[in-house]
Amino acid sequence: MTSNDDFSEDLLIEILSRLPVKSLMRYKFVCRFWCALIKSPRFVSRHIINYNDDNTRLVVEKVPGYDEGPPYVLFHDETLVDLSNDERFEPPTRHDHELLGNCNGLFCLHDKNSNRISIWNLATREFRALPKWKGEIPRHKWVYQLNFGFELDSSSNDYKIIFILNLTDDNTRKDSVSTEVILYTLSTDSWRYLKANELSDYSFLGGQQSENTYLDRICYWIAWRYNNCQEILSFHMRDEAFHVIKCPDNSYFPNPILGVYDNSLHFLDFDRSESCFEKWVMKEGSWTKQLSVGPILGVLRALEFWKNGSFFIESNTNQLLLYDPNTRALRDVGLGTDGLFLHRYKESLISTEWEDWVVDFFDIPIPWHILGVYQTDFDSS
Repeated sequence: MTSNDDFSEDLLIEILSRLPVKSLMRYKFVCRFWCALIKSPRFVSRHIINYNDDNTRLVVEKVPGYDEGPPYVLFHDETLVDLSNDERFEPPTRHDHELLGNCNGLFCLHDKNSNRISIWNLATREFRALPKWKGEIPRHKWVYQLNFGFELDSSSNDYKIIFILNLTDDNTRKDSVSTEVILYTLSTDSWRYLKANELSDYSFLGGQQSENTYLDRICYWIAWRYNNCQEILSFHMRDEAFHVIKCPDNSYFPNPILGVYDNSLHFLDFDRSESCFEKWVMKEGSWTKQLSVGPILGVLRALEFWKNGSFFIESNTNQLLLYDPNTRALRDVGLGTDGLFLHRYKESLISTEWEDWVVDFFDIPIPWHILGVYQTDFDSS
């Protein structure tokens, strides 16, 4: 290939990598060269970079029973002004799923009926099954809290999924609580245990409805110790190690959320007593207060960061609001918050390497996702 050919291919990649996945899926049929190019790792990586955060869309997950129809809604209007331009969808199984989180256009789904885990590319409609985890939960223990992380390890160009299982029994003493950490690696298509003795002092990690926050191949959760000390727990995909970050001002915050904006970690809290929001940004390893807003009346809590520093708010009448700190504008999005979970989504061409996805995830008799249920109740055989 000549230098001119190299230049032409580079230019073609730059042009095509700025297009949506739907268009690229059609262009694969133009010719064999275009098909091979669009499927190449080089092009997929460039598409992730060029099809940037301005193309982030909102996906709403609806809890069964609150609304009829498919449980997931993708809003195509990035401004969220025209909510009629939406797309409703559900996984092919049509079972009761929960969306654990997403990374680079890949969703991680948990089928609560069959206890199956799958990775799903919404844009290409590809699935990938995860193999069985042949682990054991102690007979009289049950999972009272599950935390999840899903990210790319750039050092090995490998996707990894981490689950943190907080186990307990009816005894509320500290020594009755334990934590199991398991890690899935895409390249080996296998699970393994991770030692995490440093997690034994944490009674609660993250929130049931909050996704992990990730930045530079690191997953973050807000964590609580038994002494009510509030901290931020991070997991580094490269060295597979946990680290602890102090919260802003080393203080306790009643309703905090984490998010990423402008390639920095952000921390947001709503003080109900003052009806005020405060936001910090992590710079060079320390927190700097960036914003203080309020009082804003009629607000219940902050829900999720959005784009350009804005964030979603739940009103005390259960309406979804969006606050833009750049314009100091607060507007009603037009959605109720009852039974809704919010997910930021940016499509990609990453392949899940499809295989038979009908595989049990946990090869143990306990349906661990049903909180408060003992293994002995299901171990009569």
